[in-house]
Amino acid sequence: MLGRRAQLLAALLAAAPGAPSAVPTAPNVVLILADDLRPDAPGFAGGRAARTPVLDALARGGTVFTRASCSYPICHVSRSELLSGQLALGRPGQGASGGPVAFDPNIPLLPARLAEAGWHTVHSGKWHVAGTPAQRGFRETAGMFSGGGGAGKPPSVERTPSGREVTGYRGWTFKDATGRAEPELGVGLTPETDRIITARAVAAIGRLRDRPFFIQVNLTAPHDPLLEPPGSQRGPEPELPANFRPKPAFATGNTEGRDERIVPAPRTAAAVRAERELYFRLVEEVDRNVGELLAALTAAGVRERTLVLFSSDNGLALGSHGLMGKQNQYEHSFNVPLLLAGPGIPANGRLAAQCYLRDLYPTLCDLLGLSIPSGLDGRSLAPVLRGEQPEVHEAVFGYFTETQRMVRTADGWKLIWYPAIHRTELYHLAADPDELRDLAADPAHGAQLAELRARLTTWQLSHRDPATPFLPRP
Repeated sequence: MLGRRAQLLAALLAAAPGAPSAVPTAPNVVLILADDLRPDAPGFAGGRAARTPVLDALARGGTVFTRASCSYPICHVSRSELLSGQLALGRPGQGASGGPVAFDPNIPLLPARLAEAGWHTVHSGKWHVAGTPAQRGFRETAGMFSGGGGAGKPPSVERTPSGREVTGYRGWTFKDATGRAEPELGVGLTPETDRIITARAVAAIGRLRDRPFFIQVNLTAPHDPLLEPPGSQRGPEPELPANFRPKPAFATGNTEGRDERIVPAPRTAAAVRAERELYFRLVEEVDRNVGELLAALTAAGVRERTLVLFSSDNGLALGSHGLMGKQNQYEHSFNVPLLLAGPGIPANGRLAAQCYLRDLYPTLCDLLGLSIPSGLDGRSLAPVLRGEQPEVHEAVFGYFTETQRMVRTADGWKLIWYPAIHRTELYHLAADPDELRDLAADPAHGAQLAELRARLTTWQLSHRDPATPFLPRP
């Protein structure tokens, strides 16, 4: 099986771009999404455990948003919000319960908006939203990695190098543009999955050098199962996060979820370090694949006129606050790394403006000179990039199922509300970035607590939130 996958990967890599023959005037766009990438993992975000020279150089040539967020920290809801530019909460099929998100048929999704404006839209990689790429505005499916197609076969890899049973992506396969499964490329995640995704995107770049294109590349790393990348070498044992705990202090709403059962609580420091060591090697694999994509742009002669966006669908706890998964409203899971580079993007920029992934849709429209469809909840970040205003969101809000709600203000105050257990946490991030000191019971911060409760309740009511708004007990 591995030999056959290697042959297919070699064939994809052989489709390398040559010299360009014409130069379109419109910028290209390459949107790269990692999966479960902590906001502090890349070097440009302060990470020290993984070497990310490609991303660090890309960040130096562009602008980093240091307080970007995903809104709903789970794959399919976060990705649905990015594609639609809309908040999923309060919509038909909305994601507050964790179920599938139904897209509004009256509002074009991001790839459909770009396709109608003349960009050739291409998808390569993980697909974890409703429908198929072809149904969502992508004119070409270079590669789709999605659930099903394994015909009942066990995953190609059953256990991780740390001995953990593979519970994620079981039964997932690559599909071609018609939906035909390609189990010969592996069932479930394999060490080559992201290299295949990248190779197919590289081949698409080579074919499309003479026309404006939008390519979305959805990598699977560093999502579990944590598998060693080809040629990877074990790194030094990583440090534990400052907010490490063996188990959560209370039931956050997902303490029994699949992510949390991979390394059951109470977790030893050694067990968490072993997972983190593999995780950071996968972060380096993300960096390697980004390097392949950038090299393809250079070889095709289109790098200078290509906007490159890099982010993740959500973060991950990985031992922080006694949690392993992403289904929480702490900074390590709610936040995502975000950088933009290319034409019109300031170099060496670092912006603390709060933003969501769904803001990328109107931002791209602005940067490409396109009108922004009405009905989007996202807001363009172009005024922030141009230095015209410091923020487009005075406060941002987060949610997960009906168990967690959050509000964070531009000045660094944050409230987390757990409706099911009627519990509140209050943090001042400017003084406590690791969220170690809960100030909710401190009388000195009573006014701040009341203000954030009122903000959150107003937001919940205005979006028809099915979760209980914060209301004082009778």
